[in-house]
This record gives sequence, C-alpha cells and structure tokens, in this order.
Amino acid sequence: MRFSAQFVKQVFKVVNMKKLVGANMVTPPKRRDFTTRRLERSEWPKKTELIQDSPLITLFPHHSTKRHVFYLHGGGYALEASPFHKEIQEGMVAAGLKVSYFDYPLAPENTAEITLSRTLEAFGRLSFLYPDDRFYFFGDSAGGGLALSVAQQLRNLNQPHRPLKLALVSPWLDLTLQDPRVAALQAEDVLLERDRLAEAGKNYAGNFSLEDPRVSPLFGDMKDLGELFVISGTADILHPDVLCLQERVAKTTGTHLHLESVPGMMHDFVVYPLKESEPYRNQIQEFYLQ
Repeated sequence: MRFSAQFVKQVFKVVNMKKLVGANMVTPPKRRDFTTRRLERSEWPKKTELIQDSPLITLFPHHSTKRHVFYLHGGGYALEASPFHKEIQEGMVAAGLKVSYFDYPLAPENTAEITLSRTLEAFGRLSFLYPDDRFYFFGDSAGGGLALSVAQQLRNLNQPHRPLKLALVSPWLDLTLQDPRVAALQAEDVLLERDRLAEAGKNYAGNFSLEDPRVSPLFGDMKDLGELFVISGTADILHPDVLCLQERVAKTTGTHLHLESVPGMMHDFVVYPLKESEPYRNQIQEFYLQ
C-alpha cells in the first residue's frame, strides 16, 4: 500500500517522529539485522561475503550485466537499514542492475575511521571480484554522505576502479549542521531534529574534525567525481547541503550534477513507500541504465 507524502507527514507530526528518530540515533536500539537476513533469503541469485564481520550481499538479475550498484543505506550512521531499503534494492535488480549492499559498521560502537576504512575495503573486494563491471554508488541520508566520502577517497588514492555515477537521496554532507538555513527549516522537517542529529554526527566522527571531508564530504574536493544525481525535498533540514553541493560542483571540473529539488517533500522521501516516491525511484534506475 502506498500512502501520500502529506498523509505520512501528518502522521509523523502526530507521533512526534523526529523525537523518536533522534533518540534512536543517539542511543540506537539493539540490532536485529532485519534487512541483512531478509536479503540473504531474497528470491534473486545472491552471493554473501564478510568484510571482517560486516556482511556484503550481492544480488544478481536473471541476465548478465556489468552495471553494478554499491548500496549504502541511511540511518544517521547509527541505525541499521530498514525493509524499505531492501525494496529499493530488489527494484534495482528487477530493472536489470547488479546490486551490492554493504552493512557497514555503525556508531556509536564504531566511528568514521573504522566505517570508512571497512567500506573502502568492501568496494575493493567488489572491484577485485568484478574487475570488468561499471560501478555506480547509491546512498541515502548518511549513506549518501558515506558514498560521496568513499568516492572522494578513491579519487584521492587514484584507484583504477571508481564509481562512474552516484545517486544520492537526501544526503547528509555536512556534519557541522552550521548552515543557518538548517535552523530555519527545523519547523518544517517532520523527521530530523537538529540537536540530536548533531550528537549522532559527533558520535560517528570520533576523533575526526566535523569539517574533515572523510565525515563531511561537502568540505572535500569535488573534481573528477563523475555523474551525480541528487534528490532532496525542500522540507528537510539537510536540503541546504545539496544546495551547497550544487554550488561547489559548478566551480569545478570532471563532475556533473543534476539536482531534483522537490518542493515540500520530507527527508529521505524516496526511500519511503509513498505515492510520490515511485517516479524518483524510476529516475534513479534510468540514471544507472543510461
């Protein structure tokens, strides 16, 4: 069943969803590994590996393809993936894409130093196993920030295998949350609470400065990152991040950005099973398949 975004926003307001989400980001509930276990039982052909103790699950379409999506989920770097992430991944596979989901280490037990290193290791494993594949990244919310940070690190290291395309949904690109537009949007945002999000960001950053590109890729070099497709709702305290990203990319070379700025939409709306989400999910698939 698909609900309208307006209905879901009203429900989130009534139940004070942003207070619940904020509390869970700072003090995450016990892991259930729901999405990982469900993916391991997916009807699609699959291969599971462990990157140290972090699952890396690749789903294969029924016909051979070299188009390969590296999928990084959102959750404030603290919450595990939701069933909605599984739905998006399987939709990509149904469209003919190979998809590798990495269940990266989460805060507060782990910090960015471990998470970024492990994620780079996971991508390195994929590039070793599938050296002829054309790699694309997907990330939503914190996963979008991690995806861009990983792409920047691969570029900095001059790695031969790098993503040709990145699709970022409501990405969290600046852990400082100091843009004055963030506070101005707080009343409109039904999902994120700035102060709790800032606390979650500090937990994840660990010993890194909040302005270090390894945790806040908005402060990193934007050149030579390939094609970026970014989707963000305007009723999201992280929307200023993508506006700044657009400005930064416009001043550099080797990176092309297309931004879909969607009026009135909440944070991460594409991930939720909303009536309004389907066209944007389709656009992401088309972006990869072009």
